[in-house]
Amino acid sequence: MLVVLEDIDQYWVGIGKCFGGLHRTQQTPGHFDSGEQEKNSSGQFRRFPVPLTPRSQQNSKIRACLPPLQPLSIARRSLDEWLKAGSDDVGEWPQPATPSGSKPGEGLKLDLSSFQKNPDPAGSFVNRDRIAFFDKECSKVADHIYLGGDAVARNRDILRQNGITHVLNCVGFVCPEYFKSDLVYKTLWLQDSPSEDITSILYDVFDYFEDDREQGGRVFVHCCQGVSRSTSLVIAYLMWREGQSFDDAFQYVKAARGIANPNMGFACQLLQCQKRVHAIPLSPSSLLRMYRMAPHSSYDALHLVPKMLNEPSPSALDSRGAFIVHVPSAIYVWIGKSCEPIMERDAKGAAFQVVRYERVQGPILTVEEGDEPSEFWDAFSSLTLIVDKSCNGVQAVKDKGDSLVNSGSGSRKVDSYDVDFQLFQKAIAGGVSLHFHHQRLVKKLAFQQEKTIGVC
Repeated sequence: MLVVLEDIDQYWVGIGKCFGGLHRTQQTPGHFDSGEQEKNSSGQFRRFPVPLTPRSQQNSKIRACLPPLQPLSIARRSLDEWLKAGSDDVGEWPQPATPSGSKPGEGLKLDLSSFQKNPDPAGSFVNRDRIAFFDKECSKVADHIYLGGDAVARNRDILRQNGITHVLNCVGFVCPEYFKSDLVYKTLWLQDSPSEDITSILYDVFDYFEDDREQGGRVFVHCCQGVSRSTSLVIAYLMWREGQSFDDAFQYVKAARGIANPNMGFACQLLQCQKRVHAIPLSPSSLLRMYRMAPHSSYDALHLVPKMLNEPSPSALDSRGAFIVHVPSAIYVWIGKSCEPIMERDAKGAAFQVVRYERVQGPILTVEEGDEPSEFWDAFSSLTLIVDKSCNGVQAVKDKGDSLVNSGSGSRKVDSYDVDFQLFQKAIAGGVSLHFHHQRLVKKLAFQQEKTIGVC
């Protein structure tokens, strides 16, 4: 049975409580004081000295050499094709139902059946009047963080009045870098869809915010309306910087910008990230984490991010790429025989980000394909055995691991990575990496695969 809450805020509170372990910290929006380490109500540090990461400086230098980004001509979807939850491009946000009740130990299951194409406009939407009210509002969240939409992003007077020095543009395919000669820009290409991956770009965003704070600047974070994409990134930053739960960080941002409302997919990703940024001990199934470096978006194939793999194993390694293998004792950066120097550099930078933002203990070790120490392969087998308790499963893992360790150096290849590698190679060769080209590559590879299967 579904219970529909009267207030959308109560909905996110309900989700937060489902995940457990949440704590409250009371603060006034906009207050980031300096000082030594202090503990919040749960005993966790809210502020702490952290090592610097190299990725933000490198990306700024590369982007500074490029011409200003211009808006692309894109065929917009019809209203019925847009996802309704948190779709701030459309300007309407239906009130979702709460998760259905579940027995202890069962995973969180969200019932999406309540989303209708034409819900009651009287009470289900964040109405357009409220959107219009905040349209030209540059909402101050912290001393160095401001939120808003495109109307503010294109208004130099409003930006100047608020002392904005930096801009984080979350919608590069819609909004250009309007004042590139005056302000420092960072552009992302985020769709307002629950399936959009924001987890992999969070630490790059944190770097940008922290660089701005240390320089005494102010960053304006915007998407189209300042409702879902931009607010999700700021919520994540507060969760790390202030040691807040998702629930507290969401209310903190909403107090500053009343229409803040991450879509359901973003909210669930932030809840999953909560344990990582709060350095909560991992469950046995999370002791081994593995990431592959890949373009975050087909619009900017040179922006490489660590994408988490659902099934970490030696079979997921590819000689063309760079991978991060995170185990309790160390962080390994595995470099394939055919890996490009740019990808290797970004993988090492991403490993430093894990240390900084997850407060990880242990060294960062770089290993090259064909020269891996035995400890590297042991990490896979020993941690996999912890999860798989069955005798048959253990033997299967051992046999599979032995065969993969002994496979020829430089010959590892995962077909599902082909599109990403082709986009990346085209970008470093000076080609234009656009979304339509990505779609064409996907269709081409699918056709080739079907043709191969037909021959076989």
